[in-house]
Amino acid sequence: MKITGLLLLLFFFLYPVVSAAEQEDSTFLVKGRVTGSDTNQPLINASIMLEEGSVSSVTNQDGNFSIRLPLSARHSQLVIRHLGYQNRKIPVVTLMGNPENHIPMTPSPILLNEVLVVSGDGRNLVREALQRIPRNYPSDPNMMIAFYRESVEKGNNHISLVEAVLDVYKASYHSYNNDQARIYIGRKATDISPRDTVLLKFQGGISDALMLDIAKNPEIVFGSEGAEYSFHIEGLINIDNKPHYIITFKPDEEINDILFRGTIYLDYATLAFARMEFNMNVENRKEAAGIFIRRKPSKMRVEVIQARYIADFTESDGKWHFNYSGTEVSFRVRWTNRFFGLFATNYTIRSEMAITDRYSENVVKFPRNERIRSTDVIAEKVEHFLHPNFWGAYNVIEPDQEINDAIKRLSGKLERRRE
Repeated sequence: MKITGLLLLLFFFLYPVVSAAEQEDSTFLVKGRVTGSDTNQPLINASIMLEEGSVSSVTNQDGNFSIRLPLSARHSQLVIRHLGYQNRKIPVVTLMGNPENHIPMTPSPILLNEVLVVSGDGRNLVREALQRIPRNYPSDPNMMIAFYRESVEKGNNHISLVEAVLDVYKASYHSYNNDQARIYIGRKATDISPRDTVLLKFQGGISDALMLDIAKNPEIVFGSEGAEYSFHIEGLINIDNKPHYIITFKPDEEINDILFRGTIYLDYATLAFARMEFNMNVENRKEAAGIFIRRKPSKMRVEVIQARYIADFTESDGKWHFNYSGTEVSFRVRWTNRFFGLFATNYTIRSEMAITDRYSENVVKFPRNERIRSTDVIAEKVEHFLHPNFWGAYNVIEPDQEINDAIKRLSGKLERRRE
């Protein structure tokens, strides 16, 4: 079983798009930009969390974040985390009213006298981490609110964007039950030239984003105890002010299958999976296209350039929880007919899911007709879940500037499901 991020290539058609969202009086918005004090570069996917509560967000590719907080959080603190940096707590009141907040983070060195420095073969550590999953992750199901985004780029231009707020039923890590998601509200935007001949439909995006919880679904990457991989301990790094093993992995040399390679971050004390960054080894593999492409015109040739994934977790009250996942798949499209045969176009599909709230009340599975299926194309589903007051009290990931500009150029009508 593999993460696919399934794509459907079809002739294009245009979608209605979004307008700006209004804010609710019961919440307020805080914005900022997180950078490393040692490099002055943006810190991507830094975790932004309310200290007393489960409201959270993450930074985007430019290090920017926006987080919507309840009025009761005015006198609380935001906790900012990023691997390799010291946690930073910021009083919320000092950030209010200023969209240009700059928050530098200080590198966090490992205190060598506190831990045993190790290196070498990491296979036994990874196997032990897999065995400890029932101990390190929740035994009871819970409910989550998630923000989901998927975008399509043609060359350097964004041509499609889908965003949604999701309700998620998170199944127990002790069970074989699958996670479930349903769309609460959503929107989409397109910026497709009439000369474009292809629209990429991203099939299974939300389902794949949940499947990237590698603590819940370790077999997707590791199969049976990672028997096809070699593992190497590279050292230690601080995450959330605690030491973590850095373990790289790659397929054994004699393995010819399309598998994965990447880096695992294991909590030093518990061996919990705290983060994983990995790629599918699709480079120069003609058969890789068959993993991602379900349907395409007969004269189209597709070459997969790269497939990258991220899974991130956060610890609370001694248990680790799924916090964020990201996917990036790039490929080259070429037509074999005489006119187009000399030219190729690069496309990139990105998706990300960030958990913005978590609760344990009223934990119930969703009716079958409301669940997102692995075969669903979310761009076709969200048009039934739109509303002019789109975001309301829900947290989102700060848009990249290019995507934001694309949305501003577009307009359309919205409808929302009434419950």
